[in-house]
Amino acid sequence: MAEDIIYLTVGDDPKGRGLLAIMSRGSPQRGDKNVTVLTLEVVKNMKEAKAWFRRMKIEQPWEIRN
Repeated sequence: MAEDIIYLTVGDDPKGRGLLAIMSRGSPQRGDKNVTVLTLEVVKNMKEAKAWFRRMKIEQPWEIRN
């Protein structure tokens, strides 16, 4: 399992504002048992979600890079 890898998960926002982009350590879709949500954002489309994900990987201090 890859609980230490950071994943982007995108789905419909339940409030209908666009897409909900979730950045997490681990992914339940991949079978990880320990998943930690690091941050989330409402975005307009998948292109914006990917750009947000790339930006957050650089800006967020909780991410330790080797």
